Amino acid sequence: MSARERLALYGCDEPLPHRLSLRAGPLSLELVGGRLGPVYAHGHEVWHGLAFLFRDAGWGTPEPVFEVQHHHIEVAGFALTLRGHIPCAPEDVAGQPAEGARIELALQLRGDADGAVHLLAQAMPSHDLLSNRCGWVLMHPMSAAGCAIEVRHVDGRVSLSTLPQEVPAWPPFMGIRGLRHEYAPGHWAEALLPGEDYELEDQRNNADASFKTYSRSNCMPRPYVLRQGQSWTRELHLRLLGQSPEQACAVASPRLRWPLTQDAAPVIRLGLAMTPDMTRQPTAWVLDVLAQWRPAFLHLTFWTDTRDAGVDWSGMRTLLQAAGASLRLDVCGLEGLGQGGQADAVFHALAQQLAQAGVVPAAVVALPCGAQAACFLRELFPASAIGGGTPHFFAQLNRLEVSGGEDFMAFTVCPIVHGADDEAVMNGLQSLPSMLETARRRHPARDWHLGPSALSARASPLGRQPRSDGQKRMALAFRDPRSRGLFGAAWLLGHLAAAAHARVQALSLPPLVGEDGLFYSSGEAWHMTPSAALLQVCCRWHTLQNVPLQAADDLGTSTPTWPLAAIAGRHGECWQILVANLRAHAQTLHWLDGNRLASWAVLDAQSWSQHQDSLISSPWRELGDCPVELVLPPYGLALIDLPLSSEG
Repeated sequence: MSARERLALYGCDEPLPHRLSLRAGPLSLELVGGRLGPVYAHGHEVWHGLAFLFRDAGWGTPEPVFEVQHHHIEVAGFALTLRGHIPCAPEDVAGQPAEGARIELALQLRGDADGAVHLLAQAMPSHDLLSNRCGWVLMHPMSAAGCAIEVRHVDGRVSLSTLPQEVPAWPPFMGIRGLRHEYAPGHWAEALLPGEDYELEDQRNNADASFKTYSRSNCMPRPYVLRQGQSWTRELHLRLLGQSPEQACAVASPRLRWPLTQDAAPVIRLGLAMTPDMTRQPTAWVLDVLAQWRPAFLHLTFWTDTRDAGVDWSGMRTLLQAAGASLRLDVCGLEGLGQGGQADAVFHALAQQLAQAGVVPAAVVALPCGAQAACFLRELFPASAIGGGTPHFFAQLNRLEVSGGEDFMAFTVCPIVHGADDEAVMNGLQSLPSMLETARRRHPARDWHLGPSALSARASPLGRQPRSDGQKRMALAFRDPRSRGLFGAAWLLGHLAAAAHARVQALSLPPLVGEDGLFYSSGEAWHMTPSAALLQVCCRWHTLQNVPLQAADDLGTSTPTWPLAAIAGRHGECWQILVANLRAHAQTLHWLDGNRLASWAVLDAQSWSQHQDSLISSPWRELGDCPVELVLPPYGLALIDLPLSSEG
């Protein structure tokens, strides 16, 4: 792949990790960089992946770097030796920060013809390092929810259970030394985890499509110190039990049938995040974009350290008028609201500023909220809907102790909390419906709002975020280069489709400008990202809904479990459908009941590169009449136009 194509797809020229296919008898897996997985047995996913990882004191996850690799690969087995290091930040050093800190790491991996994989890690830090965790991580696929599991504990007990369907707030299994699970009907696999106390948690809490078993219990003190020059080893052993299953049926290419079925999810309202800087002397081009896109609302967040950031409420009024939008106002981190203290004074001052500017917010959100705070806010803002929840991720919402009395609840989605692997980020889109199902059971009779959601983490509830220049994939970073590429646009469309399927009432999009904004500056001009090109289409729709895709057996799926995701809406005298390829290789969509009046265009690496060469040209490449089979390039987007007469 050329540097130009990488830039179009990923927004940076960072090389893709080397991939090595491996077999261990009936097991097949890949080594991608320094991580293994997914692990399949004749097409059945057994484990979602595994890796040896360091979690710093802020829960950052720097990727291991391997300089030496020796491998011996046979038809039914393999032996690998990897030597390298885990780079650590100066702040990870206990005491005085120091440059050049690292953990020397050597991995020995062996796969046998009988379906067993054995892993040995030896690690040694160069300095005294603060760590929350350092060891093996083993993941089970999200599809294992509801499957039988046998847990062997550190005290010798054996417990029988199932992996949870609902997303648990806390680890459902603790003190683990071994796990057996039923990965296919009547077929079991085993993982042995000697040397430490392991726990299993549900990573759907953080937009990952997996269950994660990790070393060192959360009940133990943290951070703890990894001592300079003291090495340690950790083992992990995997194997199939009994005969492996027959080959799983191949997954057919998804099909799209038009018109949409009547039970399609309801319309979702789209808003745009705003920053205090944008309210000060709004520029003409921002006002023009808002007038064209017409978002339903603008979303302004006050963090604990930015409540005095100097919002120009007159400028905010100008922005709202240009967009024809309402205002959602979030205030984070105020404890004791409604008790007559400092928190109440902050909101009284805010209400006075809004009244003086003639701005009436449609929604006021206190994060956290609760019954007492909601009652106080209703008196202060009688014309506003009152919201609660968290400014962070579903994990924080799932563990929320304060709620009640709100009109709606809110949280954000960030897919890079634990890792930044391309495939894992896209797979994480499947977790959103599970989050909403769980949330509605725990906080009933309330609407649900998402966002601002993005690839990057706008803030972390876990501690300091890793330093990032926006040119490399990094877990939990506040800048992600893929936001500027087709990958980011495909992820955003998949997120919209999953949110619509989960029947979310409103979703906040990233801001127009900022660290990972929808537009980027070049010289004195601002240019759109592929995500902006996507939103330029769907923000103009009168409606927006998910498009269920169908398998060969006519069973619909409206979550992006396929390699494709789709949304649809009405614009003027036509319907439009947007389809995203969520994979790094081309995918085919079967267009059922194809209409001769339908036309289509594609946004891909070729059309985007041409647009970058001549910014006056459209980023969409017109392809004429819509065929029965649509081939979408890697992370490509397709736009299908249908006249209203084709609605049926």
